[in-house]
Order: sequence, then C-alpha cells, then structure tokens
Amino acid sequence: MKLRSLLPLVMLTLVGCGTVDPSKPDPQGAGGEGAGGSGGETPGPDGPLLPWAQGNEWTYRITKDGLTSVKTTTIGELEAVGGKGPNAELMAYHVVTAKGAELADRTESWQAQDPDNEDRIIRYREQSFDATSGDLELEEYWDPAKLHIDGSAERTVKEASWLETYQEHKLEVGLSPTEHEVRERWTVLDDDATVTVPAGTFEHVIHFQKIGGSSTKEYWYLRGVGKLKETGSQTEELTEYSVEEAP
Repeated sequence: MKLRSLLPLVMLTLVGCGTVDPSKPDPQGAGGEGAGGSGGETPGPDGPLLPWAQGNEWTYRITKDGLTSVKTTTIGELEAVGGKGPNAELMAYHVVTAKGAELADRTESWQAQDPDNEDRIIRYREQSFDATSGDLELEEYWDPAKLHIDGSAERTVKEASWLETYQEHKLEVGLSPTEHEVRERWTVLDDDATVTVPAGTFEHVIHFQKIGGSSTKEYWYLRGVGKLKETGSQTEELTEYSVEEAP
C-alpha cells in the first residue's frame, strides 16, 4: 500500500497523491482539512511503527533557537554495512538524512530491521559530513547495534519501560578513536495520543521518552506513517511523507 501526504510549509491544505488502499484509512483525513484539522480518519493502530522499505521518505520542519529549517530522511538501497565495526558484512539499508541550508548538512547511516525482531529498527553505522566542504567529519558504529525505534507490541503500551545498553565507537577525523558505554532508558508515556503537525492531525499516536546521559528526547510515532514529531535539543515536525510497507 502506498501512502502519500504532500504539504509545502506555506500551504494550509493537504494534498494527496498516489494510490491508497480503500480498505484502510486515508492518512490525510477524508474531510480534506488543512494542517491542524480534525475532520476525517487518520491511520489506525495497525501496521509497522516505522514503515521500512527502500524509497520511503519523510520531511520535517526543524525549529531551533527560533529558527526554522528542513530535514529529509530517505531510505536508500540495501547494501553491506561496511566500515570498521563488527557488523561490516551484514546487509542494511543506506539511509540519507539531509538538512539545513540547501540540505547540505548530511549524514548517512546503515540501518535495518533487527534480525531477531522485525519490529525493531536498529542502526549499525553512521557517517557525518561537513555542510560546507562535504568532507567526512565523523564515523560512528555501535556494538550491539543502536536502537532507532522499537515497535513491538510489549514496548508500545503505556508505561512500558526498558533499558538499551551498547558500546559507542567514535572515529572523528584527525582525532584518536574513542569508545564508551551508552545507557538509554526508553519509556512509553502514552499509547493513544493525538498529535497535530504540519502534515495534519493524527490519532492513535505512540509517545516515547528516551533518556541517555544528560539528554532527554521525546518522540511521537504513528503506525503506518513513522515519526510525526521529536523534541529535545530541537523540535522536528512532519510536513510530508511517502511510505510503502515492506513486501
């Protein structure tokens, strides 16, 4: 099933395109209202929390220190993870995230569904590039792989809480490699929230909190769509998306 929601930041109405399975709810709302509208249906509680297939793409409005910018995340081809970590020979999707002025600030990562639990999306390796020169600045890998999101049934119910622990390896260009243990506490704050973002108003949203070190982030995810919103050092809000469930 192909779902699309297209909404330039300057527009006040949602525009749907592509094909939608009539047996499932319209993610834009049958009432065709603009962002913040509450008419019509939104995706229900079925489907993967983060649809994971090549070509899926999400665009967000970023707000930080009173300034706004754009971020786009696209799932690319399936390929070997590569790099120096223990998972170099595994296969994962090459994910590109571009943000900032002219989307020049870029990170590339290798992520996949957990071989032991397809409801978990994990990150094996990531590279960060300089927004001006395009040169590699930092490479990271994790052992075991770092959790992106866990959509399994037992970890998407209110008050569910668990600890993720892994070794983070940083290979910053021009500096000595570093390694340290990361411990992240995940908690489900709500399993039936309603969230309004530029892409529309969505119900049945899962609200997560992640605390690691001195950092606290919160995420709002909807099954069949993916991440709607994120808060922490900055705020990310979904403006448009094009997703397809993996075959």
